[in-house]
Amino acid sequence: MRAGRDFSERAIIPRPRDFPVPPRDPPIPPLLQALRPHQWTKNLAIFVGILFAHFAGQLNDSSVLAPVVLLFVAFCLASSCVYLLNDIADREEDARHPVKRHRAIASGRLSLGAAKVAAFVCATAALAIAWFLPRAPRITRLDLPAGIAVLVPYLVLNVAYSAFLKRVVIADVTCVAIGFLIRVVSGPKVANVAVSSWLILCTFFGALFLACAKRRGELLVTEGGDGGRSVLQKYSDRVLDLLVAIAATCTLLCYAIYTVSPETVAKFKTDHLLYTVPFVFLGLGRYLLLLYRRKSGEDPARVLFTDPGMLLAIAGWLSSCWAASALTP
Repeated sequence: MRAGRDFSERAIIPRPRDFPVPPRDPPIPPLLQALRPHQWTKNLAIFVGILFAHFAGQLNDSSVLAPVVLLFVAFCLASSCVYLLNDIADREEDARHPVKRHRAIASGRLSLGAAKVAAFVCATAALAIAWFLPRAPRITRLDLPAGIAVLVPYLVLNVAYSAFLKRVVIADVTCVAIGFLIRVVSGPKVANVAVSSWLILCTFFGALFLACAKRRGELLVTEGGDGGRSVLQKYSDRVLDLLVAIAATCTLLCYAIYTVSPETVAKFKTDHLLYTVPFVFLGLGRYLLLLYRRKSGEDPARVLFTDPGMLLAIAGWLSSCWAASALTP
């Protein structure tokens, strides 16, 4: 009987993993978390056109890099402003999300007043940096610095996105893709470097792929419930799967055409850039695997720069790009 009582008592004692584990506060201050510095990696898109110009041997004057680096800093500040405004607008929806409820504003660890002040400071600092960038080259009819000409449309687009466009199905992911497109075009514009139209199209569809995959990942995490963005209720699994497939296909095709286009061959003086295409396919395939098998597509920045398979694809692509240009006779 003693053994039976011991067994019964042991049987009803909950195991440690049966207890709900409260989420730990991030080891960073709430304001820094709300600024999302890990998302600044998206602004590295500014250097994509510069990188290809370097591989093609067209970047002879390294002094043009200083304005591009300052533009990168301005975009980081501007994107932090956008994230703050977005979190302020979405705080009620985020509070119902299984992951986003731990964000600084949604959880109440950062007050609305402090968040608004921080957003204003970030926007002001970003515009100030952009204003003092060189006025040449002129990319509009207005006598404005090139940095202002690219940063203001980015801020206007994202303010409109936070205000209402993020609730419009399809328009939400299109706005995200256009935001990436502005980044990619802005770097070469400030440095006065030409960018291939095929590379611009590839960037747009690549950003559209990441945006649609992010929506699909959010739908997988919330399992179709109401704990996510309100726009998710207007999507369906099949529609998002089709959009992800279309965007991935267009990304691969546009990049492949870019590598063999006469303009690219003339610029690089070789057609060896086509050997970088397999690494683009590897990256897209790996991302799709992580999205559907591991439900890891909700945060593209973390997936791109923490997953070993994605890092392998990126390293292989960079190495093959360098080899295609450096080993050309």
